[in-house]
Formats: sequence, structure tokens, C-alpha cells
Amino acid sequence: MKPGKRVLAVDYGSKNIGLACSDELGVTVQPLPSIPNSGQKNLLRELRTIIHTMRIQELVVGMPLNMDGTRGDALVRMEQLMESVKKALQIPATGMDERLSTVEALEIWQRLSPRRQKKYRTVDSLAAALILERYLKES
Repeated sequence: MKPGKRVLAVDYGSKNIGLACSDELGVTVQPLPSIPNSGQKNLLRELRTIIHTMRIQELVVGMPLNMDGTRGDALVRMEQLMESVKKALQIPATGMDERLSTVEALEIWQRLSPRRQKKYRTVDSLAAALILERYLKES
């Protein structure tokens, strides 16, 4: 990742979509409040607003590989969604393995105070933050 480039991570769930962003140096990661999953049109509208207001230059999308690393139906659906987002929002998007990120996020979530839990709404944004941290370390 080039310095000066903010990245937004998306952890797509059937009920909620977790979000997290990096600072401009790609050093720190901040979970953002999750958004309810109310369809692709709403997702694109929400992402467009976040990308504009936070000056995001790249997306990282959690890709649900099977535990053995193989591709499944969920991965194919996420690849299609990622392509739609890239075209609609004119922003580069990269897929990142999300295996076990939700399990790890749940462990962190259980240690958070109720006030912090309320701030992020759901565990999904913590999972997005873990995906983004992994991406930043590997890029």
C-alpha cells in the first residue's frame, strides 16, 4: 500500500455489513459503525458516502473461502458483489481471506465494554478491522 492512501474494509454479512478504515499512513485501523444489510443499492449509497467523506482510495473486501481454502458459492457471490462495487464506485477493490476473522472478532467483542459494543453496533466491524489489519501487513 502506498503511503497517503486510506483503505476501507468491508465484511459483508447477510444481516449487517462491517466496516473499518485505515489512517492515511496505513498504520492504524479504526472500526466504523456497521450498517444494516438492506440490499445492494443501499450498500452502494452508504459506501459512496463513506468513500467521499473519508477520502477512501481503495476497498478491501472479506472473501469467504472454505476452511480448507477452496472456493464455494459464498465466495462466488462476493466476487460478483466486489465487481459491482468496483464498477459503480470507480474504486480499486481487493479481496482478502476472511477465514476465522469473525471468530477472532467475537472473542474481542466479548471483552469490550457495553459502551464500546454500542458504538460499533455489531461484531462485524471488528471483523472488518481484522481483515484490514491482515491486508495492511501483507501489502
